Amino acid sequence: MEKSRVLQYLACFTIILTVLSLLTGGSLAARDSSENGNGNPNQHMREEARNSYRNETGNLSETGNSELDAEKQQKNLSSKRRNKVSEYKQERKQLDGELQFHKQEYKEAKEEFLKIRNRIRAEELDPNSEEALNGTKLYLNSSINYMIAHLSNVKSNMAYSNGNGTEEKITAIDEKIKSLEAERANIANASSQEELLVVVKSVRGVWNNAEKTSLAGAGQTVSEKIGEFLKESENLSEKLGVKIESMKETGVNTAELETKLTSYVSYIRSAQEKKEAADSIYNGENVTREDMQKANNYLRQSLTDINKANKILREIFGELKDYELEQINGTEVKNIT
Repeated sequence: MEKSRVLQYLACFTIILTVLSLLTGGSLAARDSSENGNGNPNQHMREEARNSYRNETGNLSETGNSELDAEKQQKNLSSKRRNKVSEYKQERKQLDGELQFHKQEYKEAKEEFLKIRNRIRAEELDPNSEEALNGTKLYLNSSINYMIAHLSNVKSNMAYSNGNGTEEKITAIDEKIKSLEAERANIANASSQEELLVVVKSVRGVWNNAEKTSLAGAGQTVSEKIGEFLKESENLSEKLGVKIESMKETGVNTAELETKLTSYVSYIRSAQEKKEAADSIYNGENVTREDMQKANNYLRQSLTDINKANKILREIFGELKDYELEQINGTEVKNIT
């Protein structure tokens, strides 16, 4: 085989390898790494939002019974809600298993693809031989399977979150999955490495759009949860202000509580500002993948502020609980005397 042809095909193989490595290794690995304990950024954001939403928002008049309140809320969960959670967990387990299966399948196919490239470089194999074409097709199909498994996970999370525009987001993901599935026919019909390279470029275009949809959908879902929590926080801060003012009027030294409440409100406002910065990106036009990552970073910063606010809130509730216990004990002493 001519040296120039060998170099040409090696360049073709390198492009295929580079493009698909960027797609799966760079883009997917970060998002499914939580399966191996390394943490999934978007999943963490969703979990943190849900945890924050559940934290310390009980009725102020019942601060001494917060643990009992939590138990009541748990018992009062509807059967429908519990079933939904159970079904979601089962679906997640199945989808996670499929994702890991296709991830391993992709890794093995990539190893074989690299062996084929090395044999072509050593002029031991014709790039358009049946063996070389089949190895390339296996690598492409395994990459597509891995992408589809990831998008199926994204779709499941979107459906469970049931946020605004969920149906539209799921439809968009379904369209990307169908586009990727359609590329399988093009792979099967390809008769040369050049034709397969055309497929790769098409797959990359579909994936880039799918990834933006995925990032935007996950980010907007988290933003909605943050928004719900911040709205509750505003109401809570007002109630706390009234409670502290009432204590102050009875002669209680509330200086420390007032300082903590000011810090709490400051963190909540900061979280709101960062959420709005993220939303302005999500709602913009011609948004790039980098823009989406920037928006997601704003949400992480917002959640950091919320976590700090929650820490202060727990301290405030603790002091209020101690104050109410003192009041109760004082009343008991008076009754005894």
